[in-house]
Amino acid sequence: MYYIEAMNCDQNPIYPPHRNGQSIGHAHFRLASRRSRSNRKPEERRASYGFLSNHSIWPMGSSKGGKEKKRELSDHVLKLRRRLQDALSLGIRLVDGKGKRWQCLDTEIQCYALRTMVAFTECMSSATLQHPLIKDSIGDVLVALEGILQSENERNLSLSIEVVTKLLSSLGSSLRQYHVVEVVFSLSRLVSSSHPVVTISSVIALNRILTNLGHMRSEVYMEMWKTLEKANILHNISVALQDYSVGISSSEYFIQMSSLLKTILWKWPSSRYCVWSNCNLMAKLGDRLSDPDSNIIVGVLHLCSALALCGNGALKILENEELLSKIVCALESSQDYNVRVEALKICQQLSRSQEGCSKLTKSHCDSIVQGIVAAMSEWCSSGSRKVPPDQMTLVKEACQSALMTRWAGIHHSYFWKLKVDRILLDVLIGNTSTAFGNEIVFHPEDIIAEFSSSCIEIRSYIWNILGYIAAHCAEDFLPYNGKSGHLEFWCNGKACSSSNFCEVEPISRAVLLMVFSPCKFISSQARNCIAEVVRTSGTEYLEKLLGSLMFNFSGDASPVSYSLHTLINLVSLACYSTLPLYQQFIVQRKGIDLLADIIRRCLKNETHVSMSKMTSHLHGASDGKLCCWSNIEDWVGGDLILFHSLQILSQLIPFSNFICDYSKIISRDYATSNNLGVLVESLFKSLSSICDNTYSPGSRWYAQYVLSFFGLYGFPSKLGKRMGVALTENELADIQFLFTNGQPLRVHGSILVAVCPYLLPPKDSFIKNNILDCESLKGNRQQGTNFRHEVKLSERVDSSALMKILDYIYTGFIIVEDDEVKPVRILAKRCGLNSLSYMLNRKLPEWGTPVPNCDFSHSLEPAEHHLSDIILEANEITGVTWTCAMCVLTLPHIHAHRVILWSNCGYLRALFQSGMSESYSAIIKVPIGFQALTKLVAWFYTGELPRINLDCNWSNMATNQQLHELQSYVELSWLAEFWLLEEVREEGLNVVLSCLELNQKLSMEIINFALELHQWRIVEAAVDNIAPLYPKMRDSGDLENFSEEAVDLLRSEYVRQSQKGFSKDG
Repeated sequence: MYYIEAMNCDQNPIYPPHRNGQSIGHAHFRLASRRSRSNRKPEERRASYGFLSNHSIWPMGSSKGGKEKKRELSDHVLKLRRRLQDALSLGIRLVDGKGKRWQCLDTEIQCYALRTMVAFTECMSSATLQHPLIKDSIGDVLVALEGILQSENERNLSLSIEVVTKLLSSLGSSLRQYHVVEVVFSLSRLVSSSHPVVTISSVIALNRILTNLGHMRSEVYMEMWKTLEKANILHNISVALQDYSVGISSSEYFIQMSSLLKTILWKWPSSRYCVWSNCNLMAKLGDRLSDPDSNIIVGVLHLCSALALCGNGALKILENEELLSKIVCALESSQDYNVRVEALKICQQLSRSQEGCSKLTKSHCDSIVQGIVAAMSEWCSSGSRKVPPDQMTLVKEACQSALMTRWAGIHHSYFWKLKVDRILLDVLIGNTSTAFGNEIVFHPEDIIAEFSSSCIEIRSYIWNILGYIAAHCAEDFLPYNGKSGHLEFWCNGKACSSSNFCEVEPISRAVLLMVFSPCKFISSQARNCIAEVVRTSGTEYLEKLLGSLMFNFSGDASPVSYSLHTLINLVSLACYSTLPLYQQFIVQRKGIDLLADIIRRCLKNETHVSMSKMTSHLHGASDGKLCCWSNIEDWVGGDLILFHSLQILSQLIPFSNFICDYSKIISRDYATSNNLGVLVESLFKSLSSICDNTYSPGSRWYAQYVLSFFGLYGFPSKLGKRMGVALTENELADIQFLFTNGQPLRVHGSILVAVCPYLLPPKDSFIKNNILDCESLKGNRQQGTNFRHEVKLSERVDSSALMKILDYIYTGFIIVEDDEVKPVRILAKRCGLNSLSYMLNRKLPEWGTPVPNCDFSHSLEPAEHHLSDIILEANEITGVTWTCAMCVLTLPHIHAHRVILWSNCGYLRALFQSGMSESYSAIIKVPIGFQALTKLVAWFYTGELPRINLDCNWSNMATNQQLHELQSYVELSWLAEFWLLEEVREEGLNVVLSCLELNQKLSMEIINFALELHQWRIVEAAVDNIAPLYPKMRDSGDLENFSEEAVDLLRSEYVRQSQKGFSKDG
């Protein structure tokens, strides 16, 4: 048995070796015998781990380190330690249940002890820190400091903080070995001290402690946060920052306070809400961005970056136009160097998602892009060949900010307008105007040395930026000024051949994005260059590439074990698959069979390689923990192996014998062999499940593209399937199309207005007096006509094509035979159905294109109320006067459409068809609150029930507000039982149960309400959560707030859990 083993992994995988042996690609491969490690000889097993084997055998380090630990202390150190212990013995006592505590209030004794601490800390060295005697003494010093820091004596407080500072300098990261929670609490209390010197010193010391603690164990992390909360430190810092006045308080005061707050915000996500929700504080911070002291501006920008780690905090900043404008101004070239660096960091935080990037660039796009590009390129004006060391941080942050190009938007045109391709080239190989004059066409062999000597950290950003800007170019895009030399250089793969292994993945991805760019110029240039490079030995290398992938995905081994190599190989194969010379070759070597197997394994969750894992080199080690962010995965999503497999398949499927009509797959009438037929059917099911499920937009688009070769277009959904019945049965239709042959086609105006208003007759032609009365509706029903308008169609309208268009409008999905594609495509374009027209043209998916969803909510807009034919009326809201711009009803209600209710709800369908007086009524009373009704209508029209985001907004909401939110889901669960809405019932229950798990108090509040509606699953979950509190609730009288039935349930559950616990203990 053999496997493919990578060798010489310092080259780009896209380019194979020349026949003369000189490698210009990623790797040579060799066949090697496959043996399990257990069958190898000991020396072979050790060698397989490479240089890491020594670390496995000697986990404790070298013998020299052991000698250092055992080194005896000098007489001087021992003498100082004895003096210290004598002084500490005057105040430290053993307290029952609390261990050692400082109990002395005498200021002179405290001062004496502190001076011995100073002397002791000054004699400590890194060589003695691990000595047992020294460690014991440090522990006692921390005990004493915790007590003395509670003193009111300013002299002793200052001296105590001095000791803390010296101790921190000596310990460094070794501080993590000690329990410093009490010292942190004592220092936190001093943040609001009336002595300015003490306050600033304590803030500095506390900041150093929290910084030196680094990454903490979860229990220490939570204990430290509770300590900071107990000291009310966030409130005290916020007050201090709000009270800061220029000329009265020192700038040092503001700088140190903001620095401490930034450290807390960076480490503890729970701390961010109370800062960004403080409108007064945010306004004060915005004012400080105009301060003449650049250090204060840097401090504010630090805070904004930390707040933007929270998705809600970032949104708050983006919505604050005044604050955002000042942040953008901080990007200007006239600003201080450090100010620009921090402003760039905020841009990185704010553009983590498509929504954030769009809001950021909506009104400041030009200024932001100019600031980023200027930071990248200003060093060139100095005449320097390379980025100067003192400009490296600015250039790096600018490159990282330019990663906003991963999102679609108008900022791409601004980057191109400022010649970003030339600037990236300058950063990569040096100032091109200095190094190569004004040449437009570059020769890679002349600049390899320049390339290799550039900063490797920045190169990783460049490859990603390059790929993104290529991926988002328009089809007819051409470089500005008609000069394409810089793009030709980038597209020339030879420029990538000198990269080392850590750059292989980003370079490969950049080349791939150029190859698949919608821009014809970039795509053709990249493909031509790749074809030229692989011309001499492409098939030989391709054989090895396919063999490597087949080995990775064969047997029980998981490809995740070697995910980077797997991913690089897939990207390489994707590039090959675009070259006509090799497409048939890959198909003949069972490339599609391999891809089908990879896709199948991905759908079974056997492989999962995310972009965030692959691009971890783009994020600094100091990156804080994100919270409350959603949709930060880009278009590719969280499974790169699945995405690239679909990408390759999209290039190969036209050359395979897999293609057949959908009807043949259903009937299993294959023109090929049965074995191939089974493979086709399996692949078809896999692709259909990707389109129909919650995979990334990129994966869904490529799956749809492949399915188009089987005659399937669009994205099926549960809502679309339900709505398709309305078109088939013609129920409640209000518009009738008449073809020239007299054949009628009945449709629904509320559906057309939401998806394809081009097919609607003019609004004025509808019945002007749209009065919803029972008698007129009943009369129309009895006469068999509901039509409010009739439209005669031209003889040029193809009836079958229009029927296909209507299928897509109602369901978001259609099946089109090859001979029907052209007329349907023409009609789709005329109807403004751009997504369908794009799919029928069978164009490759464009990067960043959102997936079209089945959504009829546009018909709920007030402008479309003339199409409404029914009103859903909710329960009355006590103390609230209801007014409606569309009618005179005074109870909470929503104007809706019978056809959508009929399609989605079995109960209402039966009601409308019953013939009873209620079936003709213009108003349906829905026995739930208006908030619950709003969520229900959203589900009817979009197929999705709005959910509660369990973010910082929710966790900081008062319990009564949370209860009010949850009650609507309990009501929905109750109503769904009677209205036969099982999907709504399950989703509503899931929302409630997930919230109850996080809040015991919420469980206590919701029991009675859930009991009234007989929602037993919610009652059981709530009782289970709070049963352990039964004795406490009984003793405090809280049980009086519960119904008798609820008390019985609580008592029974408490007994059951107690018995279960007792049996375990026994």
